[in-house]
Amino acid sequence: MHNVLKAKLRRGEVTFGVTVGMGCPEVSEAMGNTGLDWVCFDMQHTSLDMETVQAMIQAMSYSESIPMIRVTSNDLGLINRALDIGAYAVIVPLVNSREDAEDAVRASRYPPEGIRSWGPRRPALRDPDYAATANEEIMVIPQIETDLALKNLEEIVATEGIDAVFLGPMDLSMSLGVFQQFEDPKFLKAVGRVVSVCEAHNVSPGLLAPTGPVEKSIEQGFKLISLGGDLRLLVEYVKKILKSTRGIVRSGI
Repeated sequence: MHNVLKAKLRRGEVTFGVTVGMGCPEVSEAMGNTGLDWVCFDMQHTSLDMETVQAMIQAMSYSESIPMIRVTSNDLGLINRALDIGAYAVIVPLVNSREDAEDAVRASRYPPEGIRSWGPRRPALRDPDYAATANEEIMVIPQIETDLALKNLEEIVATEGIDAVFLGPMDLSMSLGVFQQFEDPKFLKAVGRVVSVCEAHNVSPGLLAPTGPVEKSIEQGFKLISLGGDLRLLVEYVKKILKSTRGIVRSGI
């Protein structure tokens, strides 16, 4: 197993991805064709189930886009299943302490480093070295999305086995009392702290939902940047085309 995304982040590259919630293999196949560095399958806030996500990962398996799965909770069984169907990275929501981070890492590692049970149905079929390489190549990415997580940020990021963290801007801004006010000094201070603590521990900071122009996210120091969710991107594209088309009609052309 070789995780291309992990190698890019070790080189300090900025990477881009999208969040997918529409349960159709054609969607992930199309995303794999775009040149994205990663695709996040969101099982926390969508109706996606394991069977559907497995088919979607299979549909993009030819590409170099790395499949991530955001599980619904920090649960051993859920993390095991996400990795067994082919995820190269598992995103764990609502990690608020070192203990939470350690639990996520243990769930993703085979013994003796962790407690992941052996049963990688898909990965082992195509990779005879999976058992020897999975512990090193699988990425564990906690989400920082509460005031409590900010208070325990140093301990979370310093946890052995954490490769990156995703700042969850919606939940974090809500927790700070400035929901969706991404220019509020309180939120910007939190962003700066997450990035600086990550840099101090050689952990890659990520942003799982856009908070403004991509250029700003790059300037802030994020290394994993979401361009948006599939549904949102689709709606925005249709609106853009429709506005342009109606403009043509109004101009009389």
